[in-house]
Amino acid sequence: MILPDTRYSFNKKKRIKRLKILIISLLSIFTISILCIVFIFKGDRNIIFLPKEEDPESLLVLWEKKRYDEIITLCEETLKKRPLDFQALSLVGFSYFYKGVAQFTLEEKIPMLDKAIIYLRKADMLGKEQIPGSIKYILGKAYFHKGKYYTDLSIEYIENSIKSGYIAEDSYEYLGLAYLNLEEYQKGIDAFLLAAERNPSDTLYLVLGQTYYKINDLEKSEEYLIWTLNSTKDIILEQKSRMLLGKIYQETNKHLKAEEQYKKVLEINPKSADAYYFLGEIYETLQDRTRARFSWRKALEIDPYHYGARLKLY
Repeated sequence: MILPDTRYSFNKKKRIKRLKILIISLLSIFTISILCIVFIFKGDRNIIFLPKEEDPESLLVLWEKKRYDEIITLCEETLKKRPLDFQALSLVGFSYFYKGVAQFTLEEKIPMLDKAIIYLRKADMLGKEQIPGSIKYILGKAYFHKGKYYTDLSIEYIENSIKSGYIAEDSYEYLGLAYLNLEEYQKGIDAFLLAAERNPSDTLYLVLGQTYYKINDLEKSEEYLIWTLNSTKDIILEQKSRMLLGKIYQETNKHLKAEEQYKKVLEINPKSADAYYFLGEIYETLQDRTRARFSWRKALEIDPYHYGARLKLY
């Protein structure tokens, strides 16, 4: 977007006056910054800074208690007096972010994320982070939660935070998910592999299995799905893994293995219409029309609007 030339118009005296105010503010910030907070991130939200000992309700105490509203009130009052106060900009930005991601609806979430981004971008421009990259990391997450159309900014900020040496527990997970939003599956896989090296989990193995499937690397997909099954106790993750394994075995003509996976899904979830539908497809391939039609009817009993089963039967 190109702004018109008349968007901002100041006369010479006003410019000189504003420049003096800016210089005085910057000198004040430089002096205050010696006594400012020291940010130390570990994982997602463990921010530690040095409070005043005589202040029992310090920002540290408020932060540990997750009293974001009080932090926002205090910091916004500070910013009315000192608009470039790094401590206030950072903490109010973090507080709006964590309040925002806790909301249930986009109507409540987006305005708070927007405020978080405004404050944190100002703080980022000051360049006073004790641990470079921590603010960029939260900015990257904020843009990710704003939705798909902000994915490029999410990637930019998270990658910059990693380059600066700041890597949180979920940095690579967010980076991988952002690349999936752009359908850049190989870059997503690369990020998830780095995440798995640092903190392996059943969820990561499942995501890797799903992503390898998208790029048609069925061997790698099968490998990670089996790792998921061997490591998880979550029945939802198990069901997802077995459904995808069944599909892989169908596509590679391993029909008995596929049948085994779908039957195990039905042991976990007897109301899985999809499992019955795909069993019907297997029996159809094996030329067992009776069992195929039985499976499709079961799928329709569970979900009368199941498109695939309706198509097969009618």
